[in-house]
Amino acid sequence: MNPALKERNIVIGVTGGIACYKVLDLIKKLRKLKANVYVIMTHSSQKLVDKKDFEKASGNKVQTDLFDPKVNYKDYIKKNKQIKHISLADIADLFLICPATANIIGKIANGIADDLLSTSIMATNASVLICPAMNVKMWKNTILQNNVEKLKKLRYEFIEPEYGILACGYKGVGRLANLDKIVGRIKATIDRRSNLAGKKILVTAGATSEEIDPVRVITNKSSGKMGVYIAEEAFLRGGDVTLIRGANAIEPQYFLKDIKIDNVKDLYSEIKKNLKDRDIIIHAAAVSDFTVNKKSKRKLKSFETLNLELGPTTKIFEKIKKLNKNIFLVGFKAEYRVTTKELVDRAYGLLKSADADLVIANDVGKKGRGFDTDTNEVFIVNKKKKTKHLNLADKRVIANKILDMIK
Repeated sequence: MNPALKERNIVIGVTGGIACYKVLDLIKKLRKLKANVYVIMTHSSQKLVDKKDFEKASGNKVQTDLFDPKVNYKDYIKKNKQIKHISLADIADLFLICPATANIIGKIANGIADDLLSTSIMATNASVLICPAMNVKMWKNTILQNNVEKLKKLRYEFIEPEYGILACGYKGVGRLANLDKIVGRIKATIDRRSNLAGKKILVTAGATSEEIDPVRVITNKSSGKMGVYIAEEAFLRGGDVTLIRGANAIEPQYFLKDIKIDNVKDLYSEIKKNLKDRDIIIHAAAVSDFTVNKKSKRKLKSFETLNLELGPTTKIFEKIKKLNKNIFLVGFKAEYRVTTKELVDRAYGLLKSADADLVIANDVGKKGRGFDTDTNEVFIVNKKKKTKHLNLADKRVIANKILDMIK
């Protein structure tokens, strides 16, 4: 028996692909591993397999409709009845769409929620695994492939179809993936989903800003993507995550504790408030190095000559271990057009000065790296100055590899 799946709640969305009958055997495999399986069938899938077969296989009532025809709005308002797409979305440890047709992939990719399955997927925080199965020409269709790529960027995962003879008589890529492969991916996804369970994690993200006058600020180009993605992926791994982010950083997708700040003083204050009982802090915020010594209380006129006197801000990263000596401390070091040796040496110097556990360094002077991009290339340096190089990749991919090292 695989303990990773014991008592885990797996919600399977079955759509109207010919391969839907194979899901009956998949459910049996999951139940042998002591997983709880709940099935949502689309109307099209019910024309291919009787829902009673899925009820017998899963041991649970199959859900098919968004609302119960015997229940009216008053029952929902009084909270006497569960709303299906919310209750299934909430209990899921993993959402599996198997088989996934071009239709359901297109719906999810374009935010269409017009039935129980698509609405439940829209409402879930669980990992979503999509198992396409369709005609080879449909799979190769540019629109379908664009939708797949769009969903991959939005953290949806795919188990690619396989090559073989298809139900339509064609030979090519489009057959549902091997069931044992699907079970393996389910296990790996749930393993990852829970590998930070019980850990209290603080993440900082985005740029701070320092006022020049009531309407103007000194800041930097950080979008907060790297830090926010780390917070989201830590949350998806079961961590108790608090995110502290600059006011202009991107919004997190998930319902985690989210604190907005403006300047270095506010950031430091919120870190001190939230640091005491934390296991891990990942300090990815792009913190201003300078503040304006004498900011104006009025809006400065644009035709005035302006001389700004700047002073240093608090070096927050170097103070964290003094506030909580037991915390696992991870920081970021951005440099501009330096050699790899200089980048690693400076990251290690920061690590030593802060008594940190890991420092993640990147060169923001290179195209596609660092501020306000969707990709990054980093070097992760530890206390022994051992360095792991993560090649240029999507920032969400980088976020997961960083969390793998922290784990």
